[in-house]
Amino acid sequence: MQKWEEFFNQDCYLSNRTLETIKKEVTPTFLRLKKKKYLLLIPHYRKFYRQYQKIDQLKQLHNQTYLQKKYEKTKDFLDHIKGVSLDNEQRMCVLNEEDFLLIIAGAGSGKSLTILGKISYLIEYLGYLEKEILVISFTNASSSHLKESLEKEGYHIPVLTFHKLALHILQNEEFHIASPTLLEYIVQEFYQSLIFNIPTLFVLTCQYFKIPITEYEKVLSTKKMGLFQKKITQFIHLFKANKEDENLLFQYVGKASSKKEKIFLINVIAIFKLYHIELSSSKEKDFDDIILEATRYLHQGKSILDYRYILIDEYQDTSLLRCHLIQEIVNQTQAKLMVVGDDFQSIYRFAGCNLDIFLHFSKYFSNPDILVISNTYRNSQELIDVAGNFIMKNKKQFIKKLYAKKHYQKPIKIVYYDNQKEIFLKLLQSFAEKKHILVLSRNQKDIESVLSKDIRYQENYYIYQNVSFKHMTVHQSKGLEADCVILLHMENDIMGFPNKLEEDSVFRFLYDTQNSYAYEEERRLFYVALTRTQNEIYLLTSEKKPSIFIKELLRDYPNQIEILGIK
Repeated sequence: MQKWEEFFNQDCYLSNRTLETIKKEVTPTFLRLKKKKYLLLIPHYRKFYRQYQKIDQLKQLHNQTYLQKKYEKTKDFLDHIKGVSLDNEQRMCVLNEEDFLLIIAGAGSGKSLTILGKISYLIEYLGYLEKEILVISFTNASSSHLKESLEKEGYHIPVLTFHKLALHILQNEEFHIASPTLLEYIVQEFYQSLIFNIPTLFVLTCQYFKIPITEYEKVLSTKKMGLFQKKITQFIHLFKANKEDENLLFQYVGKASSKKEKIFLINVIAIFKLYHIELSSSKEKDFDDIILEATRYLHQGKSILDYRYILIDEYQDTSLLRCHLIQEIVNQTQAKLMVVGDDFQSIYRFAGCNLDIFLHFSKYFSNPDILVISNTYRNSQELIDVAGNFIMKNKKQFIKKLYAKKHYQKPIKIVYYDNQKEIFLKLLQSFAEKKHILVLSRNQKDIESVLSKDIRYQENYYIYQNVSFKHMTVHQSKGLEADCVILLHMENDIMGFPNKLEEDSVFRFLYDTQNSYAYEEERRLFYVALTRTQNEIYLLTSEKKPSIFIKELLRDYPNQIEILGIK
């Protein structure tokens, strides 16, 4: 009972783990009092009995008081993170000490600044050592950028990708890292020569293409065969990123909805096995196997980590394999976990990322706190209203609204073209005053349609007369911003924007596509494009075949859009 009396008098944050520990100790007493009600006549038992029944509310009230005191105490400190004052929502993310914390950070809301503030708070106020903090980002570029920001503030904390983390865990294991193109090479080799060694599969594959076996050589060099091989490669990559039991592949065959689907899956199984035989014989591991092996290594106690706090950036881009690795680290170390991301900007499903892990965070990490950073410092309110309403038509996401102090009456400019190159060059001529122009496209090759002999390329920039601009795909632009943005090739076409290449129904085995919203990932990609600009975005669209996204914007948000007549 003494521990119970002391529990709510502690000058610290009471996390769920702490609560469960004390509950485990005092629950037998509570159950005894429930059985022997006469003991409630004793005042201290009666007080305990009442408090136990509302322990969650008491914890919440205690933490609110604690956080308010911390808020006041850290005011000057959090006024100067990287020379910037954190807003109230960012501060609460920094001060929150729950075991599991999901931060939903909208576009341009300062999530990197919040992560930096969190690390500073852990070290300066809570006494964490640098070596006790694990920071994870998803790409080498983003991890290098975050590491540089930390070093400028005097913190020498490694920022790892998941693969570098897994390699660190497996540092005592001897193996080689497989070439990222190995699977693609094996798929090509299989259909060039190895398939003839499996007569039954060879016949089935000819049936898939609806050709006699004598015409197999003719189909090898066709686009149809190229797409088939690409689909097999993608299916295996996605399977490895989100599944751990290869026996599931055989179950998929049994659930196939057509003979064609069944043949495809039988091909997948054959190449999956061949690929792993090749890896094993060469003593190589691919990136997914490295993460899987690191997870097993931890589970078996072959590697002992001593992290106390884990921070993960861009968590909307995680996969089940990566999630399981983090679960294993948390189980071993009892570290606290903070993940940051934005479901509106989840655009890498083709690479194995699984948005459901972000949307259902509590399924993987119990009783988390979920906080939202809703102030954007990049976009105008008018633009973010359009972008937010556009993306929220898909209800399978967190409901949130962003707020901005900046205003720009008509930030979205629609420019129709018959000849895209001609209109693009004329548009550039009006940008002499612009400092940073970013030209985006759905596909890498789209830039070729607007380049001319008058545009030269120098040090990663294109230069036309006195105007310079940078080009990248929308996928590559994620996390970046510019004074203004031009988005090319907004056409109602298979390779336009949205891209209309239909995903084969066989991929339903790897993630739920039954109740998906039309072009849901393409909508998120368009949201990313819209929110790169600090000022205005110019959407170049076909006069004859305008994108369905353009039609939707004009129908739903006419007051935020200006149609430019460039002749």
